Amino acid sequence: MNKWASGISDTFALGVLNEMLGTEVPIVAAPCVKPVLRRHPAYADSVARLTKAGVTLLDPDAITTRAEDDGLATFDWSYVISALRSAVKPDVDR
Repeated sequence: MNKWASGISDTFALGVLNEMLGTEVPIVAAPCVKPVLRRHPAYADSVARLTKAGVTLLDPDAITTRAEDDGLATFDWSYVISALRSAVKPDVDR
C-alpha cells in the first residue's frame, strides 16, 4: 500500500492501480496487514492518501482473523464481496 500511495509503479499491478486513481473507477482495497506493520507511520499516511483519492479501504481487522496457535490469517471473502457490491453502482444510462 505504501508504494501505491506514493505513486510507485514498479510492477504491472501497481501501474494499473496508479492509473485507476485518475479515473472514476471505484477501487476497493482489502489489505491483509499484520497489526505491527499497521503501526508504522507510513501506513497511516498511505491510508489517508488513498482514502483522499477515493479508494475504499476495508478494515484489516474486519476481513481477517488470526489463529492463536500459528498466527495464520483467515480472509473473510464475503465481507470483501459485500463491499465490492456496495462500491459498484449500476449504470442507469445504458
